[in-house]
Amino acid sequence: MNVLVYNGPGTTPGSVKHTVDSLRFLLEPHYAVSTVSSKVLLQEPWQTKTSVLVFPGGADLPYVKECKPIIPAIKDFISKKGGKFIGFCAGGYFGSSRVEFCQGDPLMEVTGNRDLRFFPGIARGPAFSGFKYKSDVGAKAAHLKVNNGTEFSCYYNGGPVFVDADTCDNVEVLAHYNQVPDVPFADGSNNNIKPAAVVLCSVGKGKALLTGPHPEFIPKLLSSSKDNDFPEHLLDTLKKDDAKRIECMHYILSQAGLKTRGDYVGYHIPSLTPLLMVSKPGDGTSGREFEDKLVKNTQAVSNGNHLEFSTEIDTFEVYNGIEKSFNEAASHIDPNDSETSVKTIILPNEDEFQLLKSRAPGFNFDEYFKTLSPHNKIGSIVMYGEVVTSTSTLLNVNRTFLNSLPENAILHVGDQQLAGRGRGGNTWVNPKGVCASTAVISLPLVSPVTHQNIAISFVQYLAMLAYCRAITNHAPGFEDLPVRIKWPNDLYILSPDYYYAKKLKLTGNKFDHNVVPLTDIEPAYVKVAGLLVNTHIFDNKYTLLLGCGLNISCTGPTTSLDRWVDIINDERKKPGLEPLPHVTKEKLLADYMNNLEDVIKTFMTRGVRYVLPEYYSYWLHSNQIVTLTEHGNSRAMVSGITEDYGLLIAKELEPGSDYKFTGITFHLQPDGNTFDIFKGLIAKKA
Repeated sequence: MNVLVYNGPGTTPGSVKHTVDSLRFLLEPHYAVSTVSSKVLLQEPWQTKTSVLVFPGGADLPYVKECKPIIPAIKDFISKKGGKFIGFCAGGYFGSSRVEFCQGDPLMEVTGNRDLRFFPGIARGPAFSGFKYKSDVGAKAAHLKVNNGTEFSCYYNGGPVFVDADTCDNVEVLAHYNQVPDVPFADGSNNNIKPAAVVLCSVGKGKALLTGPHPEFIPKLLSSSKDNDFPEHLLDTLKKDDAKRIECMHYILSQAGLKTRGDYVGYHIPSLTPLLMVSKPGDGTSGREFEDKLVKNTQAVSNGNHLEFSTEIDTFEVYNGIEKSFNEAASHIDPNDSETSVKTIILPNEDEFQLLKSRAPGFNFDEYFKTLSPHNKIGSIVMYGEVVTSTSTLLNVNRTFLNSLPENAILHVGDQQLAGRGRGGNTWVNPKGVCASTAVISLPLVSPVTHQNIAISFVQYLAMLAYCRAITNHAPGFEDLPVRIKWPNDLYILSPDYYYAKKLKLTGNKFDHNVVPLTDIEPAYVKVAGLLVNTHIFDNKYTLLLGCGLNISCTGPTTSLDRWVDIINDERKKPGLEPLPHVTKEKLLADYMNNLEDVIKTFMTRGVRYVLPEYYSYWLHSNQIVTLTEHGNSRAMVSGITEDYGLLIAKELEPGSDYKFTGITFHLQPDGNTFDIFKGLIAKKA
């Protein structure tokens, strides 16, 4: 499920980054944390795929103005659908019934009622004086006392105290300020009221977690702040209490009903590792060709035992030889900033293949190249890193580097991605167990056989078909795994919860997806992989990046292939069948490359009509009924994909009928919707 962090008018870049990084640290892999705009919240069906909506620090008034049209949807999401709302500082003001800020100051005062009303009282601030907009000059280390017994100093800059919070029926105060605020925090006659810093409000079926201070702010990020007004003396205090800050965040998120990372104590987001660029054994020419092309394209210069060059975004270093270069290449990587750090690449010597076992224990190159067809060009060079930024983004944003790679050969693989990339610019940290890969393929603009222009929109379909083939043929019995393609480019698998609720049996059936009614596609299926295609043109050829993150063994946030292997194995025990092996990512990736080369060859030489029947056997949508809102909510039945541009074909149904057609056919395409592709289809009559 999604955790959506609002990023629009009112936010500050620093607040968004602190919020996203802290939530990813504690909530992933159980949730996918990404940023979202007010436009998305207004136009897309985000509520059904979201657990938490977060408003970070910034300024409350722009939130009120920008988000006024979506207030009803937010309130409905919390109170009726059981969602969660988190508001840090400005988000805490925004989520209260009334704001009283800098009362009496003609330049700063903001006073007025608010529409969300999750906290039924007044958010009054600044709790401590000295605040200045767009500056850290008034920042303080507020001392908090948390209900779980933790006491620590927390970054504070202009946030509220929640007035009389201890007296509200629907409010639990999770943390109090340990200092007396500079504004009244109790308007009633109860002298025992303490100044509330963090409150958890019960709102219908949902919860709202609101804070005055910033427990989400990370001292390490603050230390790199470019604000010249930042009071440096705060850092030592905040760094000293950082473990308690994380403990507080874990506590308040857990109290709000969120599943947090169990190993957060001592957990650190891993640092980048060198990339190993490994050709199949016996191919000793690829590395030399790569270096020659780098020098030509980038003006790379030699610096001791490595080449150095910069491209559009990143700086790279290329080394020869694992034994003599690995430690130096690793030492040049900045452990604190993966985005700006130099990216180091090592080309193993021909006699160093066995050294890969010790330097890259997470990837079995022997298994990969043993499975890869000896005739394969696609995937014949693996660029592997144990920890990478993003297998897709690294290649996509550094065009000069991409154009220097051996053509139609690279498979970039990472065990962990620190900045995985999805549709709509969403990013996340990929944990272990999610196989992140990007295949680089080259296609001509015109087919040399059919002499027709290549419709590259079909590549996403070909890649998903190749992955389905690789999974269902991974070993005898894998044909029973219930994997299916959700148009256009997501891989879905049957939800274990649905399987158990319906008491299904799949062994020996080669998974007949007709056991699931079309009306049950949601929630019967959950996402297990997504494909992102980026396209470049070099030398009158398409260069396409097929980025995919496939959940092989990670337990969250939906399910995994290995979980389904265990389920099928439970079925296989009863008739005494041999258990299926767990998925081997190296074999799976090599089979994916084999099948990708095969389906692309068929597509290029014979056309898409020779591929689509098999694609349809894996997809979810034959005879699915969709509603076309821009055509008067008319209903249409999906029948296939057009052979020119890969649009969805849907035949209009007569009003009130599920099987009689009007004779009108629509060609459908997605409108960029990142949450539910079928809620925002753009249709045109054929």
